[in-house]
Amino acid sequence: MNSDESVTTYRSKPALFTGVVMVAVGLWLIVDSALRGTGGDTVTIIGSVLAAGALVVALTIRAAMYAGPDKLLIRNPFRTVEIPWGAVQEVKAEYSLEVRADDRSFHIWAVPVSLRERKRAIRANSRSLGEDPYGSSRINEPVAATADHAVADIRGMAEQFAKTSTGPVRAVWCWPVFAAIAVGAGMVVLGTTL
Repeated sequence: MNSDESVTTYRSKPALFTGVVMVAVGLWLIVDSALRGTGGDTVTIIGSVLAAGALVVALTIRAAMYAGPDKLLIRNPFRTVEIPWGAVQEVKAEYSLEVRADDRSFHIWAVPVSLRERKRAIRANSRSLGEDPYGSSRINEPVAATADHAVADIRGMAEQFAKTSTGPVRAVWCWPVFAAIAVGAGMVVLGTTL
């Protein structure tokens, strides 16, 4: 991404908060087992926390979406996808936020689609329209769910930067997450044999 241009970051704040709390609990377990545990138990606990912690970080803290003038960067738990704006074919939010590019669908974990939030926005819009149907007394700003805002932003950026941002779609696996889970599982096996 261009560092001198503005990049919009999308991520779930509740997921981020949950991830930070879970990592803090995991670190507390590691410190406690290091201070009070014995050899095999300590290795087993550290391995368990490492494997579970890698999974928690992948599912909560890692998930993010970055929309800039160069491309759309999607960081899902186990994959990173770079989509140039010219390759974006469709963006929709039904049960999950989905971007279609190069005849492939990519689901975005960072922006949760809440049907409850969407229904609340529809009720608020119909209520404000019923109170002031002609918009004469105040400016009626339509209310939208977070995922619907993200869809509108992505569609607008795709239209704006489609001609200048071209190239292939790249999707790469996040191997450090898999490695941490494998090392943690290996430590659990080692700890149970000690």
